[in-house]
Amino acid sequence: MGVPIAVLPYLNAAQAAHPAYARSLDRLREMNVMIGTYVPHRPKAGDGADRFRGEEALDLLEPRLGRRP
Repeated sequence: MGVPIAVLPYLNAAQAAHPAYARSLDRLREMNVMIGTYVPHRPKAGDGADRFRGEEALDLLEPRLGRRP
């Protein structure tokens, strides 16, 4: 439908080490999905689930939307 999509991964290092994670990111990129940055946390550490990264999402989307309030 032409709607820009941004994803902000949140996962731990064990999940990120699984080969399916890298393949999934590659597939999303092929579909023109913009992927935010994230350094995986230690398993069971949580490390910031309460932090919403809305600014990063907007930064990713802005070039596709052509404007930013």
